[in-house]
Amino acid sequence: MIVLAGVGESFQQTAASGPLLLALGACMLAGLVSFASPCVVPLVPGYLSYLAGLVGAEAPPATAAEAKGLGGKPGSVAVADRAVASPEQVARRGRMRVAGAAGLFVAGFTVVFVLATATVFGVIQTLNVNRELLQRIGGVVTILMGLVFIGLVPALQRDTRMEPRRLTSIAGAPLLGAVFALGWTPCLGPTLSGVMAVSAGTDGTTAVRGVALIVAYCLGLGLPFVILAFGSASALRGVGWLRRNSRTIQIIGGILLVAVGIALVTGAWDQFVAWVRDAFVSEVTLPI
Repeated sequence: MIVLAGVGESFQQTAASGPLLLALGACMLAGLVSFASPCVVPLVPGYLSYLAGLVGAEAPPATAAEAKGLGGKPGSVAVADRAVASPEQVARRGRMRVAGAAGLFVAGFTVVFVLATATVFGVIQTLNVNRELLQRIGGVVTILMGLVFIGLVPALQRDTRMEPRRLTSIAGAPLLGAVFALGWTPCLGPTLSGVMAVSAGTDGTTAVRGVALIVAYCLGLGLPFVILAFGSASALRGVGWLRRNSRTIQIIGGILLVAVGIALVTGAWDQFVAWVRDAFVSEVTLPI
């Protein structure tokens, strides 16, 4: 414990007053550590629901050999979006699109976390006052995304595949990240505490440094989210059973998104976050 405390103090000093590049690296590492902590639990259910729906939507069509496992049921083989594209090209585009959506999700919660911690922007009070309203609006958006994934919004579906348009899947990602960030309770390890001390109540160069360090922390926290998305998309394209059942995976993700959205609208989400905070987060102190 003494060794961990010493390491934590070293990271805190580096983040607060060390060379900028070294401080950015320390903050990214602290973000990575945070991902493995209970603090991130409020971000996970909605993200995994979104990821399941998006990965299922972006899955390439099952091959003829894989389709045989479906018993020859009508409509079991999805139609490719573009006949001119090879399966490899379709898979590559799908992987990059899913990873890009995950990156936008991370960008969404990064923006909210920066605005909520850096007083230089003067928006903390605005966020606090309107947090409940913003969560309700975000819940409606989340429900809409879930319904699109399920296939219940014909205007946003294509005829060849039950697939949401990019506007729904990609543009909705940062909105979803921002919504979940409103209920996020990060653990205050020594590094993050030092960063927040630098960014709060300061201006000029010091404030810019604080914001840069907070962004670096969020990038470290968000990197596993992107890797998870990329890996999930790759797995879905490499395993026949997953590809044959991509539509089922998409529907399950949509249903879960609708459930999370309802929780946001009704206020049950706040109760869930409060339970997580009291049960797991309140006594957690990160080593760095």
